[in-house]
Amino acid sequence: MHFTTRFQWGFLLTTIVSVIACTNNDIDPNATAGTVSKGDADFTKYVAVGNSLTSGYADGGLYRDGQLNSYPNILAGQFKSVGGGDFIQPLFTTEQANGTGYIRLKKLPASATSLPTFDTTKTQLAVRSLSSTGGVLYTKFTGTNQNLGVPGIRIADVLRVGYGSKEGNPYFERFLDDQAAATTYLQYISTNLAGATFFSCWLGNNDALGYATSGGVGAENETRGLTSVSLFTTNFTAVMSKLTENNRKGVVIGIPNVVQTPFFTTATAQIKTLLQAQGIPGLAIQSKSAPGGVKISGDGDYFLLSIAPVLTSFITRGVGLSAANPIPDQYVLDASEVQTLTSRINSFNGIMKAQADAKGVAYVDPNSALNQISSATGLVQSGITYTGSYLQGGVYSLDGIHLTPAGYALMANEIIKGINAKYNATVPQVNPANYRRVLLQN
Repeated sequence: MHFTTRFQWGFLLTTIVSVIACTNNDIDPNATAGTVSKGDADFTKYVAVGNSLTSGYADGGLYRDGQLNSYPNILAGQFKSVGGGDFIQPLFTTEQANGTGYIRLKKLPASATSLPTFDTTKTQLAVRSLSSTGGVLYTKFTGTNQNLGVPGIRIADVLRVGYGSKEGNPYFERFLDDQAAATTYLQYISTNLAGATFFSCWLGNNDALGYATSGGVGAENETRGLTSVSLFTTNFTAVMSKLTENNRKGVVIGIPNVVQTPFFTTATAQIKTLLQAQGIPGLAIQSKSAPGGVKISGDGDYFLLSIAPVLTSFITRGVGLSAANPIPDQYVLDASEVQTLTSRINSFNGIMKAQADAKGVAYVDPNSALNQISSATGLVQSGITYTGSYLQGGVYSLDGIHLTPAGYALMANEIIKGINAKYNATVPQVNPANYRRVLLQN
């Protein structure tokens, strides 16, 4: 098999058609018009519980601009029109605006044989030291907090003692005094719910995401494995019992279908197109479900975006050209693993919806909007079409999984629609055109 230069770089280059910041300021025609009302809800003090999506994580990092455009902050701004109060987030300071560091797009490709330029320079970071195990520790933010989003946290971790220690999750460790290292995330939730009248809960994504992004590597309940249904049920029930104490109202958001994100679809689509153009049926990939542990890639198999940095080396060494030299498992999520992943996500979402229904709170399925975004026609709001394409689609950030500010605004609108329907409220939606998409840095 022969692979051309076009194959080496094509899948990245063809995704970069237009990278723009939105400047359309039309009013969203789907936004609530007329009199606004809180309905049966009380938004006086809103607390958001969740993971990286809740924190505003984007472009492979957590930084101030992302935090300011988190969906909870967007929601809190809309809640103010119906009696909501101030919303305190654990913001990085302007002096440490780059937070943990993040990917920035600096330059589009100059030709069909060149690559886009990504800047990962780590300046203005909120790094204070390293842990004894060599992990990065971030500048502390202790005290009152209403955005409890912790990147990386799973439902499996919410009762884990020491999860916020210097050897635990650095995003959670950042929230705790050194004396409180043994505090569990559920205990942290409890402390910060004091006086809260409304909550949002978007947890559970990471109980499936680690398995997906590692190519199906990892045993059940391990960091990179799928959380067991029994552990998920036990821990999510505990979280919901705490959140809904004293008949507190709120909203639960389900887990997205992660394989529709650009992290899974970008390389898959482009490699498939280029193989077909050259009459190549597929590449040899490792597969735990295949006889002998190797198969030829086909429909239902996903090449991960993480293959991009090593693709040239693979081609040079003939990786993927024979069963004796297959593409390693961690770069492919095969059809069997996708089936396992989908089944487990469906189970998790069933548990979450059942709990929300039992507690009488709103439940929002994010896939209602995300499926439309990933469709051939995309999702149109305010005359702008949002798609699931990498870079130019407007919804997903440079890491291919987390959202842009415009993407978070779209999700905020979905959440507002769910809240309005459940609580007979008329909280106004936002205009996503007022929020940037992927931005080309100067």
